[in-house]
Amino acid sequence: SAHSARHQRTRWARGNTTANISLPHQLSTTTTMSDSAEAVKVAVRCRPFNQREKDRGAKLIIDMSGAMTTIQNPETPNEDPKKFTFDFSYWSHDGYTEKDDGYLEAQPGTKYASQRRVFEDLGQGVLDNAFKGFNCSLFAYGQTGSGKSYSMVGYGNNKGIVPITCDELFKAIEAGDKATKYEVTFSMLEIYNEQVRDLLSKDNPKGGLQVRQNPKLGLFYVVGLKKVAVGSYAEIDKRTQEGTANRTVASTNMNATSSRAHTVVTITFDQISKNEAGEETKKSSVINLVDLAGSERADSTGATGDRLKEGANINKSLSALGNVISALADLSGGKKKVMVPYRDSVLTKLLQNALGGNSKTVMIAALSPADINYDETLSTLRYADRAKKIKNKAVVNENPLDKLIRELREENEKLKQQMSGGAVMPTGGGAGMDPAGGARSKAEIERMRKEMEEEIRAQLLANQEQMKDMDESFEEKLKRNREEQEAMGAAQANTQDRKSKDPHLVNLNEDPMLSGVIFHFIEPGEMTIGRKDATPPPNIQLTGLSISKQHAVITFEGSEATVKPGEQGAKTKINGVPLTGPTTLQHLDRVLFGSNHMYVFHNPMNPKAPENTPSKIDWDFAQKTPQARLTGTLHRKRSQNTKALTQPVLACQKNKSLPRSRSWSSCPWCQRSMPLVRS
Repeated sequence: SAHSARHQRTRWARGNTTANISLPHQLSTTTTMSDSAEAVKVAVRCRPFNQREKDRGAKLIIDMSGAMTTIQNPETPNEDPKKFTFDFSYWSHDGYTEKDDGYLEAQPGTKYASQRRVFEDLGQGVLDNAFKGFNCSLFAYGQTGSGKSYSMVGYGNNKGIVPITCDELFKAIEAGDKATKYEVTFSMLEIYNEQVRDLLSKDNPKGGLQVRQNPKLGLFYVVGLKKVAVGSYAEIDKRTQEGTANRTVASTNMNATSSRAHTVVTITFDQISKNEAGEETKKSSVINLVDLAGSERADSTGATGDRLKEGANINKSLSALGNVISALADLSGGKKKVMVPYRDSVLTKLLQNALGGNSKTVMIAALSPADINYDETLSTLRYADRAKKIKNKAVVNENPLDKLIRELREENEKLKQQMSGGAVMPTGGGAGMDPAGGARSKAEIERMRKEMEEEIRAQLLANQEQMKDMDESFEEKLKRNREEQEAMGAAQANTQDRKSKDPHLVNLNEDPMLSGVIFHFIEPGEMTIGRKDATPPPNIQLTGLSISKQHAVITFEGSEATVKPGEQGAKTKINGVPLTGPTTLQHLDRVLFGSNHMYVFHNPMNPKAPENTPSKIDWDFAQKTPQARLTGTLHRKRSQNTKALTQPVLACQKNKSLPRSRSWSSCPWCQRSMPLVRS
């Protein structure tokens, strides 16, 4: 089997000098074990009802008292609730007041847990351990829309654990030992449909970045992931915004802001100082902050087609994560001969160190309080209850710098010798035997030899990159990063200038953080919109559900823009109304291309918006039904003999109404395509 072949290759690698291949930043270290194995710290947090739950008249099924969380089965209200105990149970359902600046603070005498309290209990511990030189991991788990991103990232002034941790890190550096040199690097990636995408890079290879394993340490890492040097929280904030703008985000009926990807922010924190012997040593900590994609059932989200496949991949990786947690819990409980299935998904590969290795780990599970989500919430509680049984042994990562560089060079020389001498795999013993004891064919042996050659070549390149990285001072990296940010800032300034002059489309999303990050400027003449595989390539390239190759055409002449379908069957809506022919775009019109690409049209050259349009368009306004937004009147004609309604009526923004017999028609006053409404 493929697994057996991988196992055999691993045995060969360990028996050969390829076992000396090391993961970047994971060379052999002088380590200090923590006093004993430490359990993963687990917290749960219950959010307020969302609008969907309020609309459905949801009932509260969660309660919390101290560290205990209880959940009541809505179908058996007379039974005792199920009880779970965690390190922390955070009640954020009610008992808060919103201040003028939007910050939510606890009312006196309530058990409301604010963002700051969550950080002080969880994030501060991560920060303290990082300064001691331990690797740290914090990840959020829960159903789609349960509040994971709010706890991790936050909104507005209610900043989450990630931004507060980054801010406090640099405050601590500022107040730290002046004899110690501090270096911070930042990376951000997402795992979407089992593919790794670098969120700090606009150019990602087809199929995503490769994930490789270090045969010596057994750990997995991402090849070619961009890591940037940062010198302040403001720089991390800018990079986070850049990454957020690049995130793969799609909508489900359950939660339109739900990211369909796992997001991993990694901060590498190095402290360089001199020991008693005068040697320069580096204490290194890797902080992983993981926002997992929402777990969900397809029937509760309305997902179909590609979205269903997306959800299946997400649930597959979360299921693999659950299997890993169960296996690790069994190991921590003393069970023998347990195989931990890290290889079952990309997510579990990258979380291997966080869950079962050298890391102090915290998990926060987000809960929905509503009875309509009982099954998912109970599943989340059981998931978290299993995770608290895992125990890790974290070590302090400290090493003399000269030793790091020397080992890296020695290792590269061994790799080069292997490549030039062809000693990639042993040829004797069991090399020609498969796991079942049968002889392997020459073609199979040659194929496996090539696979290992590729692995060695990739590690050689990774080591060379690391040596190049170590030869460059942190100050040089920081300077290069700041120059890159200045160029990005100049581009952003140019965009801001154009926004005030030129017509453009700007994206709209339910999550305010994801709105207003994508701009498409409308040039004079004709601009095409469609998929990138169209011939010729369109001016504005979109991907996703219901996007046609030649989807739409926008023509801009003078100060007026018109849009028309690019081909028959292309799905486009203007203010919720399907586009059937050429239509003039007005300032602040909402345009939906396909199923997911929602934009607001801005026309600074003709900034007169339709009547009753607010000055600022938000997601809620854009989601209203066409009939609710149209201001036309409805005429009723009643028969003297019956009370039946007779004719459909055309509702128009010009406060006119016109009888029509077709389902859709162009209004004779404004030429806009309008729906026929029966009253």
